[in-house]
Order: sequence, then C-alpha cells, then structure tokens
Amino acid sequence: MGGHPNTRPEVVVRYHRWAMAPLLANRWSVLQPVLNILSTDHVCVVGAGFGWGVDALIAESSATVVGIDISDYIASEQGTTEESELRAQVSVVGLDPDTGRGLEVMNFIFDGQPRSNVVVLQNDAASGPQRKEVRTALGGNWPSVVIAENVIDDTWTDNEIVSMRDSMNGFGGLQRLIFLYKGTTARTHQNLFDLLPGTKEVISTDGQVYLT
Repeated sequence: MGGHPNTRPEVVVRYHRWAMAPLLANRWSVLQPVLNILSTDHVCVVGAGFGWGVDALIAESSATVVGIDISDYIASEQGTTEESELRAQVSVVGLDPDTGRGLEVMNFIFDGQPRSNVVVLQNDAASGPQRKEVRTALGGNWPSVVIAENVIDDTWTDNEIVSMRDSMNGFGGLQRLIFLYKGTTARTHQNLFDLLPGTKEVISTDGQVYLT
C-alpha cells in the first residue's frame, strides 16, 4: 500500500479479497463480452478457489454460478475471515492494527466478510454423486456452461488435462466447455486447444486469444 514513509516497509497484501477481487472483476468485465454467458445459464466454475471469480462472473452475467475446488484449505477456510492474517501483515511493519495509522490500514483492507460469499463445493465433478451435488447447488439444474478457471499450468500432464476435460463433460455432454488459460511458452493456447477432444473453447485470461 502506498502513502507510507520511506523508512517503513509497506503492508503487503497478496492472495486476499482486497487485492484479488478487483483484479478478477476487471478480468470478467473483459471476458464476458467475448464469451456472452447468458443470465439464464447455469455455470460451474472448476478451480474456483474462494469464489472471487464466481462473484465477478455473477456480477457481469447475472447467471446462476457455483464453484468447485478440491483444496482442503479452501474447504476449511471459506467460512472464516481474513482478519488474523491481515492484522499480522499490518503488525509486521510496526503498526498497531487497533490504533492510528494501523487501524486506518485495517479498515481499508478488511471488509469483515468471510473469504467466500458464494457456493464453492469441495468437489472435482469426477463421479456421479459429485455431479449431482453440483446440480443440487444449481437449484436442480445441470450446468449449461463449465469453466476451468486458469487452473492449468506447466506441471499438468496431457493425461491430467484430458481427465479434467472428461469430468467437465460429464454433465450430460450438452454444456459449453470453456478453458480460461494464461498460456505459457511450453503450452500455448493453440497447444491446449489441439490437445482437448471434442467441442471446447479456450480463452486467454486477457481475452486477446479466443479459440473455438
């Protein structure tokens, strides 16, 4: 955060709502006009984390959206707040989070909300019971759109990527499959598109590449 004396380290806030939610809101403001997800769509976001991208997608599209993520950390912490972590970040630079400038910083970066304000299931949609759980969370509707939210990186094998695609396609096979992917030198957007079987869409995180 800016505005601090040069003699004091800045308060560093990385993977927290205050830092990430605006970035994801901006991302989806760019992606939605390209993808045109409808307000009548029922959407499942794979690799949703705490659901900040789900929040942004709902705001942009008015669709019904749920997230899924396999992380034990996400599952255990999504109902908690970030207060203790943010207080520690303020304290580590020599500020008191309860008074003066430290309190001002806390009020700026902490909104008092839980990490997740949306439904994020601990689920990978790989089995019938898990897919039914997603359907229930979507009000009894199967997803019409399934989005992999930038989860693929260079550690993923071809087989792992195809396996995830097969899980995403397990909701009856009639849904749009969208892969939001940053892209790397080792695996370009075109490489990913060519690897994936069947009908799919690959879009870059900045919306500049869109393959169908």
